[in-house]
Amino acid sequence: MNMDGLLIMAVVISIYMAFNIAANDIGNSVGTVVGSGSLKMRRALLLGAFFEFIGALYFGNNVIRTVGSGIISPDVLQATGAFIITLSAALWITITLLRKIPISGSDAIISALVGYGLVSTGISSMNLGTLGFIVISWIMSPLLGLAAGFGVYYLLKNFLFQKVTAMAVKDRVEKIFSYLQIGSSAFSALNVGAIDIAVATGVLYYAFGTSVSENIQILGALGIVAGIMVAGGRITETIGRRITELVPSRGFSAQIAAATVIFFFAGVGMPVSPTQTLVGTVIGVGLARGTSTVKVDVIKNIATTWIVTIPACILISASLYLVVNFLS
Repeated sequence: MNMDGLLIMAVVISIYMAFNIAANDIGNSVGTVVGSGSLKMRRALLLGAFFEFIGALYFGNNVIRTVGSGIISPDVLQATGAFIITLSAALWITITLLRKIPISGSDAIISALVGYGLVSTGISSMNLGTLGFIVISWIMSPLLGLAAGFGVYYLLKNFLFQKVTAMAVKDRVEKIFSYLQIGSSAFSALNVGAIDIAVATGVLYYAFGTSVSENIQILGALGIVAGIMVAGGRITETIGRRITELVPSRGFSAQIAAATVIFFFAGVGMPVSPTQTLVGTVIGVGLARGTSTVKVDVIKNIATTWIVTIPACILISASLYLVVNFLS
């Protein structure tokens, strides 16, 4: 296949990838605002789509750099490799999206990078230091999210809600938090957009050079908006309602904690999982409220898919490389 044909296919797959990852990740931005009843699903998706689009265009460069050139050099990866890696991650995300299970697009794309590198150029071609930092960030982000979610809601519960006894006053306080939660969801969407654009287009951005990279980023951002509006409700339902019961104050606690953690890691260029981070904060809020309010069976299903994602994407990427290499 000539370079022009490969570029067209790469653009298509970047939009496809952006569509899928945004549909998977939008629940991390607006899942709690829907689950708590602060916004209806359609309005929440519009809010998330707008701010993810802004985040994808203006706040994603550090993470794009890590994904696109931090593990395997673009000179080694080349255009065909970037296409195979992105397609591998997109296929896996599609499977999990159809099952309504939130996974990590970051885990998927990095695992696909590793799978391709192992069979194409060998482990010596990969920057293991950067890969190690990414893995550490994967472990730390949900743990920090859990601690932050627990801490924020624990403080609100003990220093605010326990002092408010009248039901009418409690209702007014929750109304205030419904507005605060909308703001925290917008802040979260900015950061999630920065992660999602790197997952969807990072390896393509560097592999095809600066002449087309900005166009790939813009098209990827449009794919993010399309994915949110068409299919974002599936995972939003899981994040917002199935893990623990949320009201605006609990939703705000989970959302602002997750947004802060993701903001930090995106700033240093680490492609952490918004899904894992927010699930951690939602669990933290549930624990601060009482362990019986956390639905352990849902968490187990999500965690199992996360664990399976890494070997699955390594295997898919390695297999696609071997097939393409054989056919060529």
